[in-house]
Amino acid sequence: MLDELRRITHNFVQEPNLDLALASLVSDIKFCLNTDCCSIYLADPDQKLLRLKATDGLNPDAVGQTIMRFDEGLTGWVAERGEPIKVHNALQHIRFKQFPTIEEDTYSGFLGVPIMHRRKILGVISLQQSESRYFEQQEEAFLVTLSAQLASTFANVTLRLRSEPDELNPQSALVLQGVSGARGVGIGHSYLVQTNIEFSDVSLKKVGSAEPEKARYFNAVENTRADIIEMTKRMANQLPKDALAIFDVYQQLLEAASLGNEVVDKIEQGWCAVSALKIVVEKYIAEFEKMDDPYIRERAVDVKDLSRRLLEHLTAKAHRELSIPKSAIIIAEEVTASMLAEIPRDQISGIVSIKGAENSHAAIMARALGIPAVIGLRDVPILQLDDIELIVDGYNGTVFITPNEAIVDEYRKLESEDKAFADLLKKESNEFAQTQCGRRISMYINSGMGFEGDIAEQLHIEGIGLYRTEYLFMMRQRFPSEQEQQSFYQEVLGDFEGKPVVMRTLDVGGDKQLPYFPIVEDNPFLGWRGIRLTLDHSEIFLVQIRAMIKANILTNNLHIMLPMVSDIGEIEEASRLIKQAHREVEKEMQEADAGAHVHKPKIGVMIEVPSMIFQLSKLKGKIDFCSIGTNDLTQYLLAVDRNNDKVASLYDAYHPTVLTAIKMIADETKKIGIPCSVCGELAGDPGGAMLLTGMGFDRLSMNTQNILRVKWVLKKAPFKILETLVDDVLQCTRPDQVKFRVNRTILNIGAAGILRAGN
Repeated sequence: MLDELRRITHNFVQEPNLDLALASLVSDIKFCLNTDCCSIYLADPDQKLLRLKATDGLNPDAVGQTIMRFDEGLTGWVAERGEPIKVHNALQHIRFKQFPTIEEDTYSGFLGVPIMHRRKILGVISLQQSESRYFEQQEEAFLVTLSAQLASTFANVTLRLRSEPDELNPQSALVLQGVSGARGVGIGHSYLVQTNIEFSDVSLKKVGSAEPEKARYFNAVENTRADIIEMTKRMANQLPKDALAIFDVYQQLLEAASLGNEVVDKIEQGWCAVSALKIVVEKYIAEFEKMDDPYIRERAVDVKDLSRRLLEHLTAKAHRELSIPKSAIIIAEEVTASMLAEIPRDQISGIVSIKGAENSHAAIMARALGIPAVIGLRDVPILQLDDIELIVDGYNGTVFITPNEAIVDEYRKLESEDKAFADLLKKESNEFAQTQCGRRISMYINSGMGFEGDIAEQLHIEGIGLYRTEYLFMMRQRFPSEQEQQSFYQEVLGDFEGKPVVMRTLDVGGDKQLPYFPIVEDNPFLGWRGIRLTLDHSEIFLVQIRAMIKANILTNNLHIMLPMVSDIGEIEEASRLIKQAHREVEKEMQEADAGAHVHKPKIGVMIEVPSMIFQLSKLKGKIDFCSIGTNDLTQYLLAVDRNNDKVASLYDAYHPTVLTAIKMIADETKKIGIPCSVCGELAGDPGGAMLLTGMGFDRLSMNTQNILRVKWVLKKAPFKILETLVDDVLQCTRPDQVKFRVNRTILNIGAAGILRAGN
């Protein structure tokens, strides 16, 4: 049976034509189980409809024509219940319904199995037999197993299945669901951007002489560097400095201390330049993609993007001239910053990226350029999106395929209102954040690249609430020296002189590995990471702390935050080491007769491990501040790996359990007098910011692109209403109930524009 399962699955997956694949599938199942009839119905779960898509045994003319509701017939009953159903005499069953077009009145025995993917009904496989009988348990088990194996494949062809016209609802339009990468509405014609060459096309090869290969590589680096300089010039007048700094990151990656030295090492080991680049790049990408931190994980895209350009220069694959239509919706497997830099801004109406996340540099650029973007369209065949009319709804993360005139007209109106709303936000950009009744909320940014000079000059941004130091460590072949770290931190602290900068100590380990310090664990999310790792390697911790303290001498705005803390003992040990580092720097300054005052930095902890919630009362006198990392706290409270798409839908910071825990932290830290901020993604969500403000938090840290929206919604919200909202949502039992109440409040305070385009 296992061989038959493999054969049937393989045949279905390999057939490129969907109709032939489905026809072959029903015939294979019918033959394997020796039954009289096999049919497949595919579902529209939103409409609760089934359509006959393939059959071997029913009237072939009924394929594509026969439609039934979930509450009609035995097949509909399978979809309605979401479980296998078998009936020995279908014609006599109370749920049997005659569909004349399919001609099934000669069949009595019935077995139906649902096709399910991520809790949704995708369709039903049915078997029918002329004689009255119950199908055997082995037959049922085989069909259930086959259905489960094929479910993800069926999800992959959803676009092709649902793009057919629906005669029952001619006004309907195919809607694909992704994630919002940049808010706004875009209407236009799709344009598919494909790369000239991929590393999967490269075969490994060794050569006899290293010098010519090194020369080839250095030449490719210089050509790539010239490309990046040209991109930077082209985008200089369109992007703010923080977004333009993306290309500074690309330049950094080209430096010898990043990719360069390792590629040269591989060439000297005998590999050709292309093979050496492939080996090094694929190692870096694999390390980045293991990261839990979404900001750092997305740097894998930067390495891929830059390395593809190097590969093109090494293989003499000339960049093709792009013929972009007006009002183009850019489609790519993974949209990159360099793709956007090569296309004139006035020709781009929207972006659709099959892969990607809201922390990607393409998403950052899209937000800076004001281009609506939808990313993370799982299970969508990209070629089906080429050369068609699209609407990109960057508010809801949806894409409309070949929309009808009524939908286009509606979105044209929303597009106009959306532009007016964006202009309104910009007018108020320099105002400080406060509620309608005047309660001030301090706004900080989350960062990690070190290119925030122009942001620091904006008065309404009051500092950095979370500075990720990992990036400096990631792009090295070794741990950065104390001097290298000091120089890097000094630039950031200097940019924000007079404003606090909260630097998180090195937060790697387990799932966030450094390429030169690999760690293999069975359960990295609960493993050797964060403060656990750096306390075990005090030599690493002390070098970083010394570098931070030295960098802080001239500015005195450093705050040090400890990640992944789970008990008081870790805080005490880290504090002891910080004091030791401070004494060492003081002594060093005295011996050098520098005369500089060595400031003692404030020390805080990230509250992201649930155990700390129950130790808050013991923190008084041990730390100066704390900050809630809602991303990891949510993950650990709900026991959900947010990077596992099979369970990612269960990850929700709006879960009442998470909100209850955050409220407990707010109350307890206020009671013991320790300032507490929030730096997770919930703080950058307007609805989440409303809840956090209602809980009493007055310090929120978020990505820069979220600040204007959060400020705007808080400006319209009376604090008493936010307190009442918090009391209300804490009585809920499900995240959707919380979101309903939050959105209702947003509407009631006149802030509907924050939810989507329009008034």
